[in-house]
Amino acid sequence: MGTNMSRAELQLSRGKMRPLFFRYAVPGVVAMLFLAMQSIVDGIIVGRLINATALAAVNIVTPVYALVTAVAVIIGVGTQAQMGIHMGSGNYARAKVALHSGILGVAAFIIPATIFVNWFADDIVVFLGANEELLALSKDYIHGVMPLLFGVGGFLFCDYQLKALGHPRFAMIIMILTIILNIVLGIVFVKMGMGTFGVGLGLGLSFTIGLVASGSVIWWEVRHTPNLHEAKGPFSGYMLWRIAYNGSSEGLAEVSIAITMFLFNRTLMTYAGTDGVAAFTLINYILFVGVNIMFGIANGVIPIISYNFGANHGNRILGVSRLAIRSNLVVGVIMMAALWIFGRQIIGMFIDPTESHVTELAVNGARIVSLAFLFNGFNLFAASFFTAVDDAFLSLLVGAMRGLIFLVIGIFTLPYLWGVTGIWLTVPIAETVTILIVFYLAKRWERSHLGNALR
Repeated sequence: MGTNMSRAELQLSRGKMRPLFFRYAVPGVVAMLFLAMQSIVDGIIVGRLINATALAAVNIVTPVYALVTAVAVIIGVGTQAQMGIHMGSGNYARAKVALHSGILGVAAFIIPATIFVNWFADDIVVFLGANEELLALSKDYIHGVMPLLFGVGGFLFCDYQLKALGHPRFAMIIMILTIILNIVLGIVFVKMGMGTFGVGLGLGLSFTIGLVASGSVIWWEVRHTPNLHEAKGPFSGYMLWRIAYNGSSEGLAEVSIAITMFLFNRTLMTYAGTDGVAAFTLINYILFVGVNIMFGIANGVIPIISYNFGANHGNRILGVSRLAIRSNLVVGVIMMAALWIFGRQIIGMFIDPTESHVTELAVNGARIVSLAFLFNGFNLFAASFFTAVDDAFLSLLVGAMRGLIFLVIGIFTLPYLWGVTGIWLTVPIAETVTILIVFYLAKRWERSHLGNALR
């Protein structure tokens, strides 16, 4: 262990667990809530200030945005975990290698991807299934956000590194200010008559400014952390592969969103038309809130778990894990109850009450899908936990089961049995099957590491 441990490192290795948990989990939740609020407010802006058709058009484009930013999340989370583990073990040179490799890796992908998506933007919109009614609005949105996609990806990467360096509150503040700017720009641009193009442009501009702010803080922090500043850390191809592999579960979640949204949209167009896609968009906005709270808790404590795993402090790993699991269960029960009791009022925030068919589809769908909240908090934490302890295979397996495999199986089978209801049932059934398998995997991991890291 280095002799010049920073204040953040001392807190991670020796601080009281409950205050430490809240120090990292609360900023993670707040940041994710604002990220969810950005999506929700964008939905309100588009649905209220434009129309429900524009809402469906924006949703059609979402898979492109999710696929490209997935790489930023993969490399960001993987870099965060590797930095935490190596700093915990006192190997600051490897931590510096991880940071430099992550930065170069994300830049090498995001910049060419931004160019490619903009070059083929119109063809991509058609491929994603936009019909004549949605085509122009979808193309406007993609042309607004995609030129600044490098800013979105870079900002997401930097958010994770701020937490790895022991500054979850800085990460939270920058996230909040970025989202507020996005909301303001979105409203202003729509009021100026820029439509869905303005909504996309507001997103791209605000996140690019957030990238500049968060990147500046990371640069300053590295220079003022003696052990990191003095360490030599050249780029390593092997480290980048390790980062990408270890962060693949979180990135798979982004990729899965893109794939499953594509499948859900196409299936809903078949069974319920444009109204079904609009209802699914509204449900996603609401689910995004609950999932982001749980994800904020799970991802927020990764630096605690990674650092203490590297330092071989097993009891601290178990302590923070129990706090995270219990917190996610409480959040899940509250979210499910809210959608069953106040579902109609919540849906009414997003769409004009006169569009009654969309409202009914969304209310019924939200109640069924909300059953997933009983289980997905545990599944989300399990994926983050395995990433934090550098068990990339188990993390990827959990992410694939809940976010892709069982969802794809469900969307290809359940609608044939129960129509639109079968589409909504796909999500809770996928989470239920996953938790049964994850519980077994978690118990097996704990037993095999009890005499090693968990002591």
